Amino acid sequence: MRQQKAEAWPHDPAYPYVALERPTGAEGWPLLFQSLDPGADDGVRLIALWPDAVALRRRVAGLPMKIERPLTDYGGLAVALLDPEGDDEGVAIVLVHADPVLSVTLYSAPHIDDVVAEWRGWSEALSLPMLVTEADGTRRPAYPMIGRLTVAAARARRPRRGPLKHRRPSVYRRRAAGRPLAGLDVHRGERELIARD
Repeated sequence: MRQQKAEAWPHDPAYPYVALERPTGAEGWPLLFQSLDPGADDGVRLIALWPDAVALRRRVAGLPMKIERPLTDYGGLAVALLDPEGDDEGVAIVLVHADPVLSVTLYSAPHIDDVVAEWRGWSEALSLPMLVTEADGTRRPAYPMIGRLTVAAARARRPRRGPLKHRRPSVYRRRAAGRPLAGLDVHRGERELIARD
């Protein structure tokens, strides 16, 4: 089991949204935070997030529980509405697991202003795909992927335009190998003419 910094579990009940600061280096991990959990005794669970694992701690019926899962068990990062049936425009970025109890909200806000930047940032930080939720509840990658690599469309070749379009290719400007001139005298076996003292 991983060791966690027990002294810092930030939580502000007055601010119900999640606003984690993504680490920029190895020293910023693990991220320690709380999130709402209706199944827990006190209504919250403690979460520790590493670049390769997630640990969830909560107390149920007075018994402490801890679950640690590798990040490879998670399908990716999906954008979800906080209130799909109501008029609230709040959104969340969720680290999605096949078991909804193990899914973790990494970002939530009452508006959609910064959601795409946060979505892309968390995807890069955790090396997980960005997922789009369909109307039927299924999720698919936002971009075509091969394994964990995003597949982009091939770029078309740039058309040749401008003043250099009709330029003669440089291969034709190379000099051809020279040929000896006809009637050139070749002198062999003669003594050198060198001025000596």
